[in-house]
Amino acid sequence: MIANYYTLRHLARDLDKRLAGAVINEVFCQNKNELLLSLSAVGDRYALLVSCEPSTNYLFLRGEVHRAKKNSIDVFKSIWGKQVEHVFIQPADREIILQYGGDTRVIIQLFGSKANVLLVDAGNRVVDSFLHPKENVGGKHESRAQDLAQVSHTHEEFTSRLRAIGNILLSAAVKKLFPPFSSVLIREACHRADLSEQQLVAELQDADRQRLYASILELIDQLESPPFPRLYYQDAQPMICSLVPLAHVKATSEERFDSLHDAIRTFLGKSRKHKSLLHERERLSHYLEQGIARAERTLEKIAVESQSLERAAQYQLFGKLLMANLHRIQPGMKQVEVENVFSTSRERAAIPLELSLSPAKNAERYFEKAKKSRVSVEEKTKHREETVEEWERLRDLLTSLSAVQTPEQFADFMAAHDEQLAGVGYKAETRGADQAREHVPFRTFTVAGGFAVWVGKSSENNDLLTSKYARPNDLWFHARGSSGSHVVLKMGTGKGQPSKKAIDEAASIAAFYSKMKNAKHVPVAVTERKYVRKSKGAPPGTVTIERERLLFVEPGLPGGDQRN
Repeated sequence: MIANYYTLRHLARDLDKRLAGAVINEVFCQNKNELLLSLSAVGDRYALLVSCEPSTNYLFLRGEVHRAKKNSIDVFKSIWGKQVEHVFIQPADREIILQYGGDTRVIIQLFGSKANVLLVDAGNRVVDSFLHPKENVGGKHESRAQDLAQVSHTHEEFTSRLRAIGNILLSAAVKKLFPPFSSVLIREACHRADLSEQQLVAELQDADRQRLYASILELIDQLESPPFPRLYYQDAQPMICSLVPLAHVKATSEERFDSLHDAIRTFLGKSRKHKSLLHERERLSHYLEQGIARAERTLEKIAVESQSLERAAQYQLFGKLLMANLHRIQPGMKQVEVENVFSTSRERAAIPLELSLSPAKNAERYFEKAKKSRVSVEEKTKHREETVEEWERLRDLLTSLSAVQTPEQFADFMAAHDEQLAGVGYKAETRGADQAREHVPFRTFTVAGGFAVWVGKSSENNDLLTSKYARPNDLWFHARGSSGSHVVLKMGTGKGQPSKKAIDEAASIAAFYSKMKNAKHVPVAVTERKYVRKSKGAPPGTVTIERERLLFVEPGLPGGDQRN
């Protein structure tokens, strides 16, 4: 729902308030199909990110993005330095306009696979195009005409239009009547009306139509009201970013946001992380499964070859019997049959002979074969023990991997099992874990319950952690009355809610990275990140906090770690 019409309408209203009067510093592209507009307004710098990727259209505002030194391309240079006058959405369409300089405007079209960003002049002529410029530049821009249904009609009018549609599925009928509704909203409207979206329109009773009409009106009213964005998660995977509460969604957790931009940014970031996690976890899982299958095939082969031990005993017996019966072996004999004097049953044994060898040499040949068979058995026994050990390691790793649900847990898994993975030949791949840790520019720790804790390294780094990386509901810590690091406990990185032990450990980290690290007990303030404010012009690392509570803890790091 991040590119749904209702979402874009709220985004356009918010952008109009925040960007009216803002100056466009530069426009550039450094990721495929993603455009960044760098703007400044009243001392603040922003980046408006627009994705025209067919599978994922999006638009959101965030803090300044530092442009990459390589692989970035200038776009729309003619509007650099221009001032935004007005931001609005095209009525009934997913087209947002940034107007500047009279009728000249940037048009952001989030049309799925046809998404694009155009620069259009006062005469509606396309003067530049982010994608497919050869096809678009010089042409006439015309907004897509959409006859969207009005919801102000009466129940009788709604019923009449519904009947006139024909006998189709209810989901398709609602889409025809209300084009801005996405599949999620259609499902929600049907759920609230206690109807199946797979029902046929002809099967509806008057009471069904009444409930459907009421649920659609209720949903539209919520969609048009000030948004209360939220993310729905299934385990650790973000499922849906929504403006309104969704009764039909079966989620294991929900995260609410004050800002629609923050909600979209978090949804996209976690979705990408989860996709990356699935890819990396699947690759490692496949490697471990292949290793387990290979070890099992080796063990089966060794089991078949274990008959070497029986052959060694037989060769030894043949040698001894030949030595005891040398006088009975005549030249030209291919085989000799003798009594097994070493057996209580005294059965007879037939012993094959090499014609070219003397009786004594034949006996010596069997002794040599017995020796080689015993050596082979010893080697196979040792190999079997090593193979069983590797098989058990692989199975243990695969079992542990199956519990990994988040990117943070995957990074911890890779770090914790670095030696075991190297032992099974996966050492080259473990660099992904190092990279996963290195991309976070802070000190990192793990406290009780598996929760990740990030710690600022300097005043500027503290600002980066608090303003850019911490989410509104993350827990924020700082030693009271003393300079020190900002410390953030990342919600959602462990199971459930952080325990008292996890919170105390995070507070101890904040005390450790403060000027009071040598004190016995240190007062540490804790609050949610959304209650931490930075005043304009305040020195780096300086913030104002609200709704804090005070903890008295002993400075220290989890597990006795004494990093500086």
